[in-house]
Amino acid sequence: MVKKYPMTYKEFEKRVGELFLAEAKSSSELKDRKLFLQNEKKMRTIEGEYSHACRYYDDSKSPNTQFTDNGLKHQAVRILNMIY
Repeated sequence: MVKKYPMTYKEFEKRVGELFLAEAKSSSELKDRKLFLQNEKKMRTIEGEYSHACRYYDDSKSPNTQFTDNGLKHQAVRILNMIY
């Protein structure tokens, strides 16, 4: 089966979570960020960011960087940091 996008939603969710947790500056912040990610599933922010990334990926006028680490940090991780 060929994937339409470079990442499935589960892969996207996992990588965004890893990048978000990597920004923790202490063990207590890491713990808080992990708790935040558990609660985030109810808010569905990452799910919305995946949809956003897919729309831009489909747009021929957009650069296809949405699924790179830099693209994820620039959009999805940045949004998580704003609401964290």
